[in-house]
Amino acid sequence: MKMLSKTSLVLALAFGAASVGFVAPQAAFAAKAPAIKVSDAVRKPLIDAQAAIKKQDWDGALVKINEAKAIATTNDDKFVVNQLLYEVGRNKQDNKIQAEAIDQMLQSGFVSPENRGSFYTALGQLSYVNQDYAKAEMAFDQAMQLTPSNQQLYALAAETKFKLKKPAEAVAMIQRVADMAPAGTPIPQDWYGRGIAIGAESKLGDAVTKLTMSWLKAYPTQTHWRDSLSLYRDLHKLDTDYSLDVMRLQRAAGALRGERDYVELAEATYLRFPAEAKSVLDSGVSAGVLNMTQMRGAAELSTLAGSKIAADKASLSKNVATAKSAVSTADAYASHGDYASAIELYRKALGMAGVDANMVNTHLGAALYSSGQKDEAKAVFASITGPRADLARYWTTFIETPPIGD
Repeated sequence: MKMLSKTSLVLALAFGAASVGFVAPQAAFAAKAPAIKVSDAVRKPLIDAQAAIKKQDWDGALVKINEAKAIATTNDDKFVVNQLLYEVGRNKQDNKIQAEAIDQMLQSGFVSPENRGSFYTALGQLSYVNQDYAKAEMAFDQAMQLTPSNQQLYALAAETKFKLKKPAEAVAMIQRVADMAPAGTPIPQDWYGRGIAIGAESKLGDAVTKLTMSWLKAYPTQTHWRDSLSLYRDLHKLDTDYSLDVMRLQRAAGALRGERDYVELAEATYLRFPAEAKSVLDSGVSAGVLNMTQMRGAAELSTLAGSKIAADKASLSKNVATAKSAVSTADAYASHGDYASAIELYRKALGMAGVDANMVNTHLGAALYSSGQKDEAKAVFASITGPRADLARYWTTFIETPPIGD
C-alpha cells in the first residue's frame, strides 16, 4: 500500500479585531510499515479503492473504502483503511472525513511517536472547523503534551476552551504561553488581546490583571496602559482613593486619552488637591485634547482649581501630630510637586499609630519615582501587600518597562 501524501490545513481564528492564521504542521503519515499486515478480506476493496483514487474518482474510492472499513477487524486493517480515507477526504475537501480518518489512525497505534503531535494538531484543527469542540480540546491537550514548544497550540486550545464555555481555562492558556515565551520574543499581541477580552467579558478580574501585566511588559504602549488600567478599575470594586491612585498611575504612564480621562481625574482631585487638578487640565490642553474655549465645564473647573492653589500651598506645614494629618499634608505637598517634603512626611506617617501602611507606601513609592528615585520606589512597591499589591505591581512594571508612544 502506498503512503499518503503530506498535507497542511489553515485554520483562521478571530483574535479581537484581527485574524491570525494557524497552519497545522505538515503531517508525515508514516507508519510502522514492516509491521502492517493487511488481511485478505480487506485487501481486495482497498486495491479497488486505490485504483479509483488513481483515476481521481473520489466518490467511487469512498464506496470501496467504506466496504473495507465494514469488514476491517485488526488495527493493521483499520490504519490502512483510514490512510486511504484521509486521502479521499483531503481531495474532496471534506473536513469531517479527514478528522475521522486521523482519529482512527491515532487509535490504531500505528502512528509513529515522532508524528503523533502533528496528527493530534491536525485532528484538533479539523475538529474545531467541524465545531466538535470537545474533540478539539482533547486533541490540542494531547498535542501540547507531545509538542509543548509549539506556541500556536496554546492559542488554538484557548479559543476552543472559550467555545466550550470555559473562559477561566481559556485565559489561563494564554497566560501559560505568555509565561513560556522566550525573552525578547513575546507571543503575538493579538493573543493577549483575545485572552484579555475573554477574561473581561467573563468578569475574571484577577486573571485579567495578571495577563495585562504580561501584556504591558511585552508591548508597553501608552494605549495598552490606558486599556489595562481602565479594565482594572472596571473589574474591581475600588474605593474612591484607590481608584484615584490608579488614575494617577495612568497619568504618569502618559495614558490619559480623550476629554473624559483628563476631566475625570481633575474632578477627582480639585477639591483636595487643586494644584494637581490644574496641572492635569493644563496637560490636556498641551496634548491637544482639551479646548478650553469650547469646553465650558473644563474651563470652569480649571479656573476654580487655579483660584485655590496659592492658599492651599500657603496652608501647608510639616508640623503634624497624627498619621492622618501627616498623610494628607504629604499628599498636598506631592500635588504641588514638592516631592522631598512629601517623602519626608510619608515616612514620618509610617512610624505613627493607626496608619494604613500599604496606602502610604503606594503614595511614597509614587513620590519617590516622581523625584527620580526609581530603585527606592521599586523597593517600596515590593513591600506592599493586600488589595493594593496589584497597583504596586503595575507601578513596578511601569518603572521597569517604561511606556512607549503609539
